[in-house]
Amino acid sequence: MPAQANANVIALQLEKVRDKVPLLYERDDILLTMIQQRGDIERVSSRNMRLPLQVNPGGKAGSYNADGGDLGRGSGTQYDVAQVSPIFFRFAIEITKLVEYATNGKERAVENAAKREVANGMRQFRAFLDKLMQTAGNGVLGTIGSFASTTWTMATPPGAALVYPGQTIQVYDSTLTTNRGSCQVQAADPISSTQTITVDANPSGLTAGDVIVHDGLSGSQPVSLYGIKYHQNNATTGTWLNLNRATYPVILQTPRVNAGNAALTPAAVRLAINKVRKALGINHLSKLIAYMAVEQEHAWENLGITVSQIIKEGGSGSGNDLDLLFTGRKTMSGIPIKSSVNADQTRVDFLDLSHWGRAVLKDIDFYEVNGNTVFPIYGASGGLAASYIFYFDTAFQVWSDSPRSGAYIDTLARPSGY
Repeated sequence: MPAQANANVIALQLEKVRDKVPLLYERDDILLTMIQQRGDIERVSSRNMRLPLQVNPGGKAGSYNADGGDLGRGSGTQYDVAQVSPIFFRFAIEITKLVEYATNGKERAVENAAKREVANGMRQFRAFLDKLMQTAGNGVLGTIGSFASTTWTMATPPGAALVYPGQTIQVYDSTLTTNRGSCQVQAADPISSTQTITVDANPSGLTAGDVIVHDGLSGSQPVSLYGIKYHQNNATTGTWLNLNRATYPVILQTPRVNAGNAALTPAAVRLAINKVRKALGINHLSKLIAYMAVEQEHAWENLGITVSQIIKEGGSGSGNDLDLLFTGRKTMSGIPIKSSVNADQTRVDFLDLSHWGRAVLKDIDFYEVNGNTVFPIYGASGGLAASYIFYFDTAFQVWSDSPRSGAYIDTLARPSGY
């Protein structure tokens, strides 16, 4: 008999499974969290919420002849009203009974998959909503630059940043008129310079330049969550919260700095900030934050670390306006920086979140019917299938009551490597 080898005793050996499950994909919800933490929540019905706005000053100024002269007629402040209505969103999670049975108890699995999926689902739903908040209110998650078979190269911005594997998406033509059909994302690469996503099958008639939107939208010119590009916009046509932009071509414009595809510079930052001051007054900067993608955070840091020598004044003087990474804090000309992987990679937004809020019809929670939150799946026979489904849902809309209380720099170049 030969010596006992390891192959002869494999059946006796215990298998070690690490009891930690790392997260291998992103699910940031930075902007959504900031607006939720603002706490400005209006509980609404299905009817439009009205936002009264003071749009134009009143009164007629001038000199007059006090020796019996005519003082003239006067006028009053002008008001108008913006309107917002909540939109319903859902997130469906389906699990088989075997998953529940096989992972129930520490003797069977390192985690209870069914219970873990409740936490995972809520976090992924919030990440999805945060991605929508980067958009222009039409649900567009990206533009197909080109495609080879079922691999699509996405135009940047936003590239492949606003979708996730397993997500069902729809494809519209570039005018958001024709719905070409839906497909499922199998892989997304928002890190590489190619910015590709892979789907299970191409919708009929797919064309370069088509746009992708989230599931559940229908019809021409769909409406979704009003995101940052909806409220921070310098357009003078179209509508904003049911107001005609052409009626108020100045006050509904957000101050803009067009970088012209150049790299971020301190001059562009100062120009954007000073446009806010010119629009609303000198003292309207204290509540601003600088919201940006990691690419522009990187570009700003590069401006600091490329300084070869600096004589730094002591104390708390203005020498700290440009954060040169001495303190570890990150500011942009004194304005706190908040970065997100979902933000537009070619844009910096200066936001005054004191003017932002949510019109909420239903908070994010389980979808419930008669006290039930878990629902059976039915098989082809009409009997029960060995699986079940549950949903998270919410109904809300994001509003801003002052488009001029911020500014943005767009068409910025991305740093090398991105």
